[in-house]
Amino acid sequence: MTTIQLKIEEIPHGHGASFKKGIASILANSDLSENLPNGHDHSYERGQQIGKELKAEIAKLVKD
Repeated sequence: MTTIQLKIEEIPHGHGASFKKGIASILANSDLSENLPNGHDHSYERGQQIGKELKAEIAKLVKD
């Protein structure tokens, strides 16, 4: 079993869902940015960055 570690900086109070939507949008390859609360774009984009890192780490584990 492999453990993946990613550094995630503090998420502002109330921005967790937007951050998680950013991660999910990368992993699910779909745009989930609709209906984000005002001012949550940055948290969504930070989530997308973490999603890209996570996706790359998972790809390393996939056997050919």
